[in-house]
Amino acid sequence: MNIKELQEKLQNLIPEKKISQTEIANVLNMTRSNISLRIKNNSEVTVTELQKIEQYYGVTLYPVKQNIEITPKYNLGVQYELDNWGKRLLKLQVGANMLDDRDFAKLLGINTKRLDDLIRHNKYPTGEEILAIKTNFANTSIDWLLFGTGSQNND
Repeated sequence: MNIKELQEKLQNLIPEKKISQTEIANVLNMTRSNISLRIKNNSEVTVTELQKIEQYYGVTLYPVKQNIEITPKYNLGVQYELDNWGKRLLKLQVGANMLDDRDFAKLLGINTKRLDDLIRHNKYPTGEEILAIKTNFANTSIDWLLFGTGSQNND
């Protein structure tokens, strides 16, 4: 989602409020010129920025489709040479009892090769992929998922 799409989505969610790009810049603690550059470059809004916007306006831009419960503190017992991101994503997959890569990839809206890249080949997710994960695993902490900090759950 880029800034223009964000502005349109907000205006659809809050019809009585005409939300300007200047207002979005203020919420994100950016300058209006920074927002203009991002519009020209068609750059994506980050997950952190989306969270700030959601909190500020009290809306949900990406409603949770489902909330898959995962097995808490699941011990993988896997001997792959994975980076921390891959281990955490694999922990979600196994904890959700989705052992078939095709099913898990379909849930995230990606193909199995991309899932393999994310888990085993140290590839990092796009913003859309992070949002798909968050949409399906609503109780999973983004900080834990991306950086391994804090608790696995938002509790």
